[in-house]
Amino acid sequence: MDDKLSKYPSNETFKVIDTVGIPHPYCITPKHLGNTMYLDGNAIRDAESRGAKCGIRGCQLSYDEHRQALLIEVNHPADQVSDVPGIHEYVESIKEMCVQDNFVGFAFTKKR
Repeated sequence: MDDKLSKYPSNETFKVIDTVGIPHPYCITPKHLGNTMYLDGNAIRDAESRGAKCGIRGCQLSYDEHRQALLIEVNHPADQVSDVPGIHEYVESIKEMCVQDNFVGFAFTKKR
């Protein structure tokens, strides 16, 4: 797990396990690979300055406009996340850290 994520508290019910792209993951295209095979944020921005863009059909957002949300694993049998006891308190307890780390929200997945 990324060090930025490992600092988030967890318990037997909730654990931050990853991030998800908002509104969707940024999609790399062949135009991004024109000058390099290593793509960090700076390389993607450089490719965008030469006409590359997100490969999701119809997407007009730049790399920097694609944001990330925290993915929280929920270990509870409830069908709806809103029915899991303690969910509101857990999210409130990490909200400030989430904002400081530039995450824009939360997504949930059930533990397998």
